Amino acid sequence: MYRRTAKIMMCTAMCAVPLLATSCALPTRQPEVADVRPVPAERVFPLADQGPSTGNVVVTRDIGAINGMCAVGVMVDEKMAAHLNTAETVTFALKPGRHLMTATVLEATGLCALGVTKAAMARRRSTEILVDVDTTRKYRLSYPTADSSPVIEPAF
Repeated sequence: MYRRTAKIMMCTAMCAVPLLATSCALPTRQPEVADVRPVPAERVFPLADQGPSTGNVVVTRDIGAINGMCAVGVMVDEKMAAHLNTAETVTFALKPGRHLMTATVLEATGLCALGVTKAAMARRRSTEILVDVDTTRKYRLSYPTADSSPVIEPAF
């Protein structure tokens, strides 16, 4: 009985480990619209007054195995604006003109701290965006590879 259980466990491990390793190496992907939920208000931070005429910038975080349980920070013009978990979305009303959107790894705790170095936390990826009055631009927050920083890129 013991040998049979050990053999089953060994076979399961031999099948599961490559599958898990492969899923962690895959890039994240955009979630289905029905699966997306807004970021809770306590994780959205106030920005400076943007004036009466604004355009909307929508950022939606991808889903996938890469850092899926870890929140990612979104900065607008070098100020922390929101913390997003997977399949969450946030809308920023910004004044017209150029803005800098930055994705950053947050302070890692628990499972999120595994393999996260200070150098990785210091890496930030920024994207310059152009906002027009009464226009909505959509962006996705993704991890292109397992060893990359989070990226904000246009969504289609």
